[in-house]
Amino acid sequence: MSTAYQQRDGAETTSLARLRQPRLEWFEAMLAYRHWRTIAETSRRLEVHQDLISERIRLLEEWFGQQLFERSLPHQRLTPRLNPFGDRCLAHIQQMMAAFDDLTNVVSMPPLSRHIVVALPESLATVLLPGVRQAMHRRGALPPGGWKFITARSAVLRNEIKRGKASLGLLIAREPYVDEDLQVEPIARNPMCLVAATTHPFVRAGKPIASDQLRGEYILLDKEQSVYRAIFESFLRRGRIPLTQCDTFTNIEAVKIAAEIGPGIAMLPYFVVAEDIRRGRLGIIPTEEDPVYIQILLARLPQAISEYPIVRELSIEFRRQALLLEMPDQLPSL
Repeated sequence: MSTAYQQRDGAETTSLARLRQPRLEWFEAMLAYRHWRTIAETSRRLEVHQDLISERIRLLEEWFGQQLFERSLPHQRLTPRLNPFGDRCLAHIQQMMAAFDDLTNVVSMPPLSRHIVVALPESLATVLLPGVRQAMHRRGALPPGGWKFITARSAVLRNEIKRGKASLGLLIAREPYVDEDLQVEPIARNPMCLVAATTHPFVRAGKPIASDQLRGEYILLDKEQSVYRAIFESFLRRGRIPLTQCDTFTNIEAVKIAAEIGPGIAMLPYFVVAEDIRRGRLGIIPTEEDPVYIQILLARLPQAISEYPIVRELSIEFRRQALLLEMPDQLPSL
């Protein structure tokens, strides 16, 4: 937390008026000491003298009327372990400090006058966005200019976020995924599945197949440089399947329709095809290999306009909706 509100060392007193009005830096010192474990490291992180850290914790405990931290025996020295009373207070103190952080962000940043841009792949826009938008509108959580949602493949979206063109982005990546330039948070994972028309012999048989059994089958591919396509092509390479009989499409819906009417086999995340399978429009072809999981990631610049509380709220809603994505009943045989 910023130390902009810190006062000079000499300003702290133990007067009755002070104890009736606890100061934010007391709570900050308490949380920081619990996190960094030593007075010396807490002092270095907060850029405050060590004696002042101890004093702030003492004043906070006096205000509560009881100790927050356990003491070591036999000398009763302060330890960074919270006692039962401190544990009960912890969540409330964290919420209070987080609310103050949000308030300082609102004060320090210029007022929003335009829309906020959110970037996400088309497949996630189709599956997650309706529920997210409905929830945000229901709560009235809207920037003055509204939201602007853009869709593209993950590589393009990453660049838009890194350039600061989008305040928040969702990415699809094969796990594990690391990006040194972005703050990335995995919010869900989903298995890749082979799908085809319900009349396809592999679907009707319901027996797991090896990758080399796709030889001679018509292959349906997503657009070039798609994460989904890259995973499918890797599966085909393991079976040494040449891409001589294939159709390529520019969007997921076209791939699904092509698979539904046949001929052809596609590989897509389960969340993309779950409704089609439930309605009997597509069927799953089990594989002998363990499924490959893709990650759904929230991404933003570490220091960006995305620190606005309203964007945090949008992040929470995307996370909530992602956790509701359907999963197949059994893996890997599906």
